[in-house]
Amino acid sequence: MPIDLLRQGLKLSHLRLAAALGEGVGISAAANKLGITQPAASRLASELERLCGTNIYTRTGRGIELTEAGRSFAHRSARVLREIGDAGREITEIGQGLSGHVTFGSVTGPSIDYAIPSIRRLRLSYPNISIGIEVAASDVLVSLLQEGRLDFALCRIPPDVDASRFRQIPKLDEPISFVARRGHPLAKPDFAAPTEALLLYDWIVPKPGTILRTTVERALRHEKRDLPQRTLTTSSYLFTLALVRQTNGIAPIASSVARSFAGEIGQEADIVILATDLSVSVEPYALVMSADTELTPAAETVLGEINRTFQNERKSVT
Repeated sequence: MPIDLLRQGLKLSHLRLAAALGEGVGISAAANKLGITQPAASRLASELERLCGTNIYTRTGRGIELTEAGRSFAHRSARVLREIGDAGREITEIGQGLSGHVTFGSVTGPSIDYAIPSIRRLRLSYPNISIGIEVAASDVLVSLLQEGRLDFALCRIPPDVDASRFRQIPKLDEPISFVARRGHPLAKPDFAAPTEALLLYDWIVPKPGTILRTTVERALRHEKRDLPQRTLTTSSYLFTLALVRQTNGIAPIASSVARSFAGEIGQEADIVILATDLSVSVEPYALVMSADTELTPAAETVLGEINRTFQNERKSVT
């Protein structure tokens, strides 16, 4: 049966001595490295041989030489000590927010404006923090927050949810742009399409009850108009952009998303942002956290970086 060294009384001091001897130094030099006397080091070596039940070194004219068993034990001792040292560093990093896993959510616009730039900087400054991001509608993200599956989210709290269950750091309104394919009849330089011109074409919109759909409908009612009779409904941004590229359909989407995928009129881009006199802006979103949950240090680090990104953006706007 294998020797149970821990049950036999193996100590960290034995591992430290073996690792030092594995560096090719003698008993005296190993004692100096460990900060102990030579007799104490010799006693540890004798104890280690007793625990192992075999010689771990032999004496030579130039000092000592590790046996095959000694070299094997020295190698493993050094590895164990490195693991213990790494564990201490990892615990310190976790406590300081330098390591750990963070999962947060975001609606699409803020994920492009704030999450992506923040993640890019976090990868450079905090490479040991692993990050997961869920991009979805606010109702989905708030549900995930309530289930404890997200640390925080950039979203809005739906009206049917008790807002007192959350902490919020208010952010900005989210402007909406209308996009169409390059070559669309309304995609003309120095032309602002009036609302009635937009309504002549199919609109690609999310399902009824979503914040974007409700906001667009409210803006049209303010103009004493309704959505066009011909609408295509989808919750997928990718499918929306694909439809815009291949049809004359028009889609209201978050301006940050529009800027990422579209060009200005006259630029070589598959999708362009239409100039229009219809102004639409979604209600403010916020950094949302559960009121009864304390963020981990790593989550605080990620949240702080996103907050700094927002503050810098707001300064550039003002």
